Amino acid sequence: MDRKSSDRIAVKPDHQGSTKAMYAVNVFSPRDAAEMARRMIEKESRGNGDQMNAYDKVAERCGMSARQLRRFLQGELKDPGYRLLNGILNGWASLWRSEISKMQRELDAHKARYGSGHISDIEAEAKALVDRFEAAMAAAKQR
Repeated sequence: MDRKSSDRIAVKPDHQGSTKAMYAVNVFSPRDAAEMARRMIEKESRGNGDQMNAYDKVAERCGMSARQLRRFLQGELKDPGYRLLNGILNGWASLWRSEISKMQRELDAHKARYGSGHISDIEAEAKALVDRFEAAMAAAKQR
């Protein structure tokens, strides 16, 4: 009986005919996750003495401890798992959703104060940005 491997333990043959394990997340690499995490920390930090608070905020947003995040960014985790990488991706998406909602609140306040004629083009661009962001996140989740 010829059995196929499950998606959970995906394998692919190498050039000698044996098989080697593939990573669960081939598209979203640890390097990408580290870059996203560093950018989130930079965004949350308010200066040189605030990095530890930023680590705490970003780690909470990503669903992990600050120690796990620091170990990942310092290269101490040799093989970060799907849960860690997916947590960083979800944290990244959460950060930008909150930024987009801040922008929309400011547009609504401006519209309430001055009317909608002045910012109709900006509102259309903001709506298009939200749509593009949601489409990109849906595509990232499907991979």
